Amino acid sequence: MAEIILYITKSDAPQIVEWLNNDDEIAWIIKADQNKTKIRWKAVHSITSVTEGEYCLWIINSGILRIPSGDPNIKDTHVLDPFKGWEQRLDDENIEIPWFGAPAPETFVFKFYENGFEEENSLARSGFFWIGNYFAEIGIPAPDESKKWWNKLKRFVKKNSTGIPWSKELGTGRTGAYAFHDAYKQLQSGRPKDVNL
Repeated sequence: MAEIILYITKSDAPQIVEWLNNDDEIAWIIKADQNKTKIRWKAVHSITSVTEGEYCLWIINSGILRIPSGDPNIKDTHVLDPFKGWEQRLDDENIEIPWFGAPAPETFVFKFYENGFEEENSLARSGFFWIGNYFAEIGIPAPDESKKWWNKLKRFVKKNSTGIPWSKELGTGRTGAYAFHDAYKQLQSGRPKDVNL
């Protein structure tokens, strides 16, 4: 699993959303409709904003989206046109992102949380998460397009944030996380940060 650990606030989030919105290689997968556990998902090129939660994004040129059958004897189905949408029945009606099965290297997740829980008024841990090449050994490697785009994402994060130690105090240890502008100011002012999700 590849991960980019972030510390961001509601003031920082629009910069990330705008960059993703302006990238023609990326689509957000949103919940278009829901009736209990029956959910209709849809790919869109942009969204207006994010609130605290999880967001699924699709690297468009990296491959098709699959709907797992849930049965090893039944083949997964393919989403014919993600921009027209598709339906999926899931066990949890509170789920925020679709389920594509474990090996889904054409998608990644953006988790945004500002309010932490490990200490009073702590800054939560956010980040990008991607399965990467985890399933290469069973014949499901990450597409080259996904690898290339993930590297582009890392360059964007490094250029627009400050590298900080993940589990230690500011100014000590190696870079393990990245704090965007407002989050970094708050950390410098003494706001504690969560280490765990």
